[in-house]
This record gives sequence, C-alpha cells and structure tokens, in this order.
Amino acid sequence: MNWLRSAQARRTLLALSGLVLLGWLAWQNLSDELLPATEEAGGQSQRLEKASSWQYDGSGRLTYRLVTPQAVEVEAGSRYELEAPEATLLDEPGTPPWTLQADTGTLLDDGETVQLEGAVIAARAAHGERGRLELHTERLWIYPQRQLAQTDMASTLRELDDDGQARWTSRADGLDLDWNRRVLTQADRVRDRIEPRTERR
Repeated sequence: MNWLRSAQARRTLLALSGLVLLGWLAWQNLSDELLPATEEAGGQSQRLEKASSWQYDGSGRLTYRLVTPQAVEVEAGSRYELEAPEATLLDEPGTPPWTLQADTGTLLDDGETVQLEGAVIAARAAHGERGRLELHTERLWIYPQRQLAQTDMASTLRELDDDGQARWTSRADGLDLDWNRRVLTQADRVRDRIEPRTERR
C-alpha cells in the first residue's frame, strides 16, 4: 500500500512538473511577442521617407531647403544618412537660388551641418548678364545657419552661355560660397580658362 501511494505521488509530482514547465515555456513565447524589439548597438533607429528640412533667417525669410527620398538615423537625432539629397540655397528675392544635388549625404549636428558626397553638382540659373553657373566637386559641406558652403576637394566652376557652351572654366582645390553676401572664393591652385568665342553660322 505504501508503494502504491509512493508511485501515485511520483506520477502526480511528475505531471505537475510538466505543467509548470509548459506554462513557463508558453510565458516565454508570449513575452517575446509582447516586448518591443530592441535595436542592436549602432543599428538604425529611425527611417524617414521623403524627408524635408528648412532654414529661415532672422526676418523669417526662407534661405535653405533640403529634401531627400530617404533619411536613416544612425546616431540618436544627431546623424542621418541621406539618399540622393537635393538642397536649395535661396538668395534675395529676384535672384536665382543655388540648387545642389549629390549621390549621398549626411546630416550632422541636429541639422547644422550637411555633407554632400559623390558627383556633387551646384548650379544657378542665368541672371542678368551672367550665364548659368555650374560647380562640380566630389564633396561639399553646407552650414545652413551661417549660409556657407565649402569644399576642400578639387572643384570646377564654369559659366555657360545660352547654348550650354562654357564661356569660362575655373578649377581650384578649395572653395567657399557665402550665399548671404553673394561671395564666392576659390583657393589653392586656381586655374582659369576663358573659352574663345565662336561665331554662329
């Protein structure tokens, strides 16, 4: 009789242990679904589609606009990687803005610094007697609040006539553009070439 009681007790204990184990496993599976997924260190924490950024001067006039098909946050709120960014640097009313585009870009310092990289093209439409201006380089830094754009890489600046032919070309190893004061400064081995004028037939 004692042996039967012992066998029954063992079976009951085993059944209870099994139920406890099943309950624990079920809770683990449920808790994995309920808890939010955590990001790995250095992983993406935010992805923005068709993102835009604006900058205004002290009088409330729009001076800068940045658009990108996609921005991916890589450092909490302070660094975003941009896909095919396009920027507009607005000048005084009536003056054409500078428009910029690049393969990629990086938004830094809560938007105070923008780095454009890969086939950077900056252009300004013809205005008055000045033809279309184009700047080509591989990297350009933009500081919207200070209304500055700079590069420390080789750059080519040229003015085009109405037919798209270069009037002159200027190459340099450094460049600064202050679009608030409308001052463009080239530095380090500046090489200029004035193209000969060709007569139309």
